[in-house]
Amino acid sequence: MSEEYKYVHEKKKHPKPTKTQEDLNAEKGIFNFTEINGFKLKQVEWTVPDQQTRKRRRSGFDKVRKAFLEELGTNHVEELVALGLTPAQIKQVKAGKNPNGYNVHHKHPIHGGGHNVFENLILMPIKPHDELHHKVMDPQVKNMQSGDSKMVWIPWSDDMVYHDPEKAMFNTKFVSFDQVKEDCAKLNSSEDGKKKEASIIPIGDTKTGFRTNAAILAKKSRSR
Repeated sequence: MSEEYKYVHEKKKHPKPTKTQEDLNAEKGIFNFTEINGFKLKQVEWTVPDQQTRKRRRSGFDKVRKAFLEELGTNHVEELVALGLTPAQIKQVKAGKNPNGYNVHHKHPIHGGGHNVFENLILMPIKPHDELHHKVMDPQVKNMQSGDSKMVWIPWSDDMVYHDPEKAMFNTKFVSFDQVKEDCAKLNSSEDGKKKEASIIPIGDTKTGFRTNAAILAKKSRSR
């Protein structure tokens, strides 16, 4: 009589990936860069709130995010265009909806004591957003529990709309030489005798006129 066959399913054990020196340094808050994806590293006190507080802030984020997006879609259109959003996506933003492929990011995350305020939020693409967490913040705080507190480096930007540093020099518009001359003339004349800031900043010339950085124009629109 043959022996009864028994099938035993064994899970394969996958070895944990070996940590590089860069990984080990990141856990200690040691980085070989001071800026990532256009965000400058800033040291803050990271205090993990209790679970109830975190849950309350996360549940309240939906309402704040909607109001934040409505603000961007109404008063930050030039920045949204510079970011690469289509007219349809900008319409979504104005309606308080998150466009596909983008995320409203907490610069100082709720898990570290951050709040749902406009100054702590920025609309940005998902890929660079995830890198801010995975490359900088997550390694430093992965073992922290409620009530724990320590100084942590976080990527910080004062902007409310992301500006891709790699695309900044290529995200351009062209203006005629006459437009530039007319705009520059404003620097020397005004009704109140004060010099006015030019709205067009030439950063290079081509056969068709001057090349103007869209990110610069967006930044100027925020300062008005």
